[in-house]
Amino acid sequence: MSTRRPQTARHYVISILRSEILDGRHGPGTRLRQEEIASRLGVSTTPVREAFRDLLSEGLVGEDTHRGVVVRGLTLFDAREVFAMRMALEPLLAVQALRNATRTHLDEAEKIHKQLCSERDPEKWSALNVLFHDQLHSTAPPGRLATTVSSLGRAAGAYVNLSMHFLPKLMDANNRDHAELLCAYREFDELAAQSITRRHVEQTLRAIEEDTVLIGLAVEAQN
Repeated sequence: MSTRRPQTARHYVISILRSEILDGRHGPGTRLRQEEIASRLGVSTTPVREAFRDLLSEGLVGEDTHRGVVVRGLTLFDAREVFAMRMALEPLLAVQALRNATRTHLDEAEKIHKQLCSERDPEKWSALNVLFHDQLHSTAPPGRLATTVSSLGRAAGAYVNLSMHFLPKLMDANNRDHAELLCAYREFDELAAQSITRRHVEQTLRAIEEDTVLIGLAVEAQN
């Protein structure tokens, strides 16, 4: 059974817009016009509106009362806040998911992992990375923790995608973490799952902090 999902119009639009924003085609403050994007990409305005909602949740765009949807500038301060919350909460969710993990769920996660290991395109790798973690967390009970971690994962997505564009070496490091996570889940090792999850999130933040100028993040001072 293939783990690849057919690309919907919504996913097509968000993939294009996300890449354009991360590549600098739409700089901070740029207004995104729904009708213009729909015409350029050959879709209706509905998937564009849906893509705008996804980009809002990721923090790549914001809403201005007078100008509509505008591109936000990614900041180091925001990255640190998002990743700090992930480091605190994601290991807790990992334990909940591990306790309910089944061989079937983990076999599916391993299929995605194999695709990640053979993928070098940053955009495709980032999309598969989301699928991998969604699959691992899918056995956690529904609740506030799962919802919060999912929201933080979407917010972190822009930074993960950006870091993979400029720091492709991270793909290999993250792939190794994924292999260790799968092993911890299969052995029902809660302490290992927590430790690896925390390290996995932390290493991406550390790479962003070390290469802020290369990546192009603004350093936003805390008021």
